[in-house]
Amino acid sequence: MGPFPDLSPLLSPNAIAVVGASERHGSAGRLVLENLRSLGYEGAVYGVHPKYSKVLDFPCFPNLKSLPGPVESVAVLLAAEKVLPALQAAAEVGAQAAWVLASGFAEAGPEGKARQAELTRFAEETGLLVCGPNCIGVANLVDRVATYSVALSPATCAGGVSAVVQSGAICLGLANAARFGLRYLISSGNEAVLDSADYIGYLAGDASTHVIIAFIEGIRSPQKFEVAAQAAAEAGKPILLVKVGHSVAARQAVQAHTGSLAGADAVHDAVFRRLGVVRLDTLDELVEAAELFVTCPLPEGDGVGLLSLSGGQIGLVADLAEDLELKFPTFSEEAQQALAQILPPFSPIANPLDAWGSGDLERTYPRCVEVVSWEENIHLLAVSRDTPPAVASREAEQSLAVAGAAVRAARETGKPVLLFSNLSAGFHPEAKKLLAEGGVPYLQGTGETLRAIEAFVRYAAFRRCMGKPRAVGCLSPLDLPDWRRKLQLVRGALSEVEGRRLLAAYGIPGPREAVAATAEEAVTAADSIGYPVVLKVLSPDIQHKTEIGGVRAGLQNERAVATAFREVMEVARRHHPRARLEGALIQEMISPGAVEVILGVLRDPDFGPVVVFGSGGVLVELLEDSSLRLPPLSREDALEMIRETRGARLLQGFRGRPPADVAALAGALVRLSQLALDLGDLIAALDINPLMVLPAGQGVRAVDVLMEVVS
Repeated sequence: MGPFPDLSPLLSPNAIAVVGASERHGSAGRLVLENLRSLGYEGAVYGVHPKYSKVLDFPCFPNLKSLPGPVESVAVLLAAEKVLPALQAAAEVGAQAAWVLASGFAEAGPEGKARQAELTRFAEETGLLVCGPNCIGVANLVDRVATYSVALSPATCAGGVSAVVQSGAICLGLANAARFGLRYLISSGNEAVLDSADYIGYLAGDASTHVIIAFIEGIRSPQKFEVAAQAAAEAGKPILLVKVGHSVAARQAVQAHTGSLAGADAVHDAVFRRLGVVRLDTLDELVEAAELFVTCPLPEGDGVGLLSLSGGQIGLVADLAEDLELKFPTFSEEAQQALAQILPPFSPIANPLDAWGSGDLERTYPRCVEVVSWEENIHLLAVSRDTPPAVASREAEQSLAVAGAAVRAARETGKPVLLFSNLSAGFHPEAKKLLAEGGVPYLQGTGETLRAIEAFVRYAAFRRCMGKPRAVGCLSPLDLPDWRRKLQLVRGALSEVEGRRLLAAYGIPGPREAVAATAEEAVTAADSIGYPVVLKVLSPDIQHKTEIGGVRAGLQNERAVATAFREVMEVARRHHPRARLEGALIQEMISPGAVEVILGVLRDPDFGPVVVFGSGGVLVELLEDSSLRLPPLSREDALEMIRETRGARLLQGFRGRPPADVAALAGALVRLSQLALDLGDLIAALDINPLMVLPAGQGVRAVDVLMEVVS
């Protein structure tokens, strides 16, 4: 299994001991045994309890040492203070795995944290595979074995989806939903020993797992998680994940604006995107996406064809799809003509398509489905039809006709086809049976369906790109070793002038500039550069000059420059009386037709350097409009980052402005990503704010630079 432990003793044990077995109705010690009995587990099962000789017809013994045979896995259903002695006894009798139900560990204050640390140390010393604590256990529906403390629903069946869930209640909810067949159901709890990455890494190599779903509260081992996700991607097994904790900060506080744009959540999104992990926001989205992923073949492109039964539904789809990455291609001329022959003259022919026609669903809707399904630029077909369990028989007949058309389209075209309901109201049993036999999933909820389709299409694109060469990064400067030595000697922040020199070494130019120690030198520099100019106070101790009035722009003549020099010196001494003042920086004034953006690098404590792009320049924090990626970046990665921001419209030319040099901006992002790879371990945060994007063909200029160095 490479870097991941073999979890078969935990997930597929040949013999199980249940410590804390009980006859008491509703107790965990009884439920575990009831699940084993209802599943028909064929291995040896031993109860362990000093009061019983038999529990539910399973033999019971006073302790683990008195068992008549070996066990691979031990279910520990005891109070927190009794767990460690039970684990020690399990290790002594040769058990390889254990599951701990009890709470009262790291989630329960200092005493609990100490108890969990002791459990972790013991497991690491002995190699015991421990699931939990504070969880409801594991179930293997394919091999019919479970050490699971909640009654399994009769509707829960075996299949190709494996679930890794930190929350016991959510694990229970996913199991009871019974929307798809399960291979493994793993409640990971506090993850004192085995964490989500261990489970995902193991599932990547499991032949019976086709889709992995996960609910996690935190990533305990970031590097291990990356390896596990890569293993799953290489095995062609999508990971569908809900991660909570949007508000947790991911980094140490830094002064740069870049840091305010990237909390833990944004960085996790960047990591998931690179690894092909599909992140979803809600459990409903997770369930609908899993149903789609486990049932349909991946689409060969990103074109979506959608058929509905009313203009109102199409309006709802349009609203909900507005912020999603979904493409509804225009139908071909041939398809438009064919649809016009099927639908009445008043029906608009467009994608999404209102296929209601005159209400004769059994005649018109299936014919529309057939036409749209054969379109070359349609790679996935979504067919809308609400079919809850209690509909009238006539409604059921019409729904069966639509379902039959969806099944035929899937069979004949080989494309992924789904039926969806606009309401989450359940399934009519006959329609459900017909669709299941035809390999067509039935999804619930308009928004959830669209989100599932987006995830499906995006993952398919990720799979198509796997293995293809990516032109990423750029050449590192020849003097990179010198820059590393220089940064290692810096305390706090690199000077603005030095920061711009570093950017220039990576091919990101700044404006023409000069340093002046006196007003006279400032005038001489301005005369050389050419008016108008910008004058900024220069001090290693003043990072944000604009906030204190330490910047003067649009200076048109010698008198204005001399006056500005004296004013910024005075304001700097007033606001920072102890600051080291090195004079002023004189810069050329960049064209007013340029668009201001921000580029940056921050150092995430878990995943390393992250590249940030934000629109708005000085307004970036107010606009909260940014995009993140982990380096290295390809040119397409950079263009995608730019397109993700609302400010991308300004770069295209807005209200009379000329189109900006987006190609040069993308190049600057690629070059910055190489800088992040080369020096990210030394950079706490780097701001280029603003980076001025000049009109097309004129490039970019790094006007203001702040680089904070790791202390």
